[in-house]
Amino acid sequence: MNTTGQSAKDVFQKDSLQLNIDEEVIDINSNPERYSGVYKDLAELVGDAATLKIWKNFSGLNITFPQKLYSIEFRKEFIMENMEIMKPSEMAKMLGLSERRVRQIIAEIRAQKQ
Repeated sequence: MNTTGQSAKDVFQKDSLQLNIDEEVIDINSNPERYSGVYKDLAELVGDAATLKIWKNFSGLNITFPQKLYSIEFRKEFIMENMEIMKPSEMAKMLGLSERRVRQIIAEIRAQKQ
């Protein structure tokens, strides 16, 4: 799929969708109301194609989404690269951490350099 020049909304939300299930192609017009429960919310958020991919890969599973989006390694690397140019409060907001935790990580980084 070529997505050059398209926004995420354009990529995920189409007026219709061709669904290929077991070699049968089905045309589906976009309508979040056709879905039940959480799938309705997903269809409104990311569109039919992404909803169907999620359903196909994860149906039947209970999934929880952790509050921490970024890995520990990424957070540490981000802080290391930006600790001289950004305030801890700015980094904390971007990373979903407390300002205190960002300051602790900065102290750990500085201690490792010595």
